[in-house]
Amino acid sequence: MPTPSQRGRQHPWLRTTLSLLVSVLLLVHGGTIWAAELRVSLVSLSSPVAPFSDATLEIQTRPGASCGISVVYRSGPSRARGLIPQTADSKGRIGWRWRVGSNTTPGRWPIVVTCAKDGDTGELRTTFDVR
Repeated sequence: MPTPSQRGRQHPWLRTTLSLLVSVLLLVHGGTIWAAELRVSLVSLSSPVAPFSDATLEIQTRPGASCGISVVYRSGPSRARGLIPQTADSKGRIGWRWRVGSNTTPGRWPIVVTCAKDGDTGELRTTFDVR
């Protein structure tokens, strides 16, 4: 029985063919592996925030980038009115303001902002406190 290195020498085309197949599949399915990193930086975040008060978050990214935000509480993802996708202004800024629900459980909750522009993607992960 041939060793692994001998098998590779017996079929040198196999490694090239598999590499090509993986590249084609990535291109056909969006090719996210080829996406460059889009910088997303935190400018400001209100924390702590009391229930039934407004929370705010501002980010800096590339002008024209499309960004979405997700805030997840113990009960699940927030559906607050202000948490909508936005496009960065000419300076690359986006700000969100949303109302923390009156029954929101106190604690530290994650916020994730995801942005995309011209095939590049970026993400900001942070947390804020509800007290």
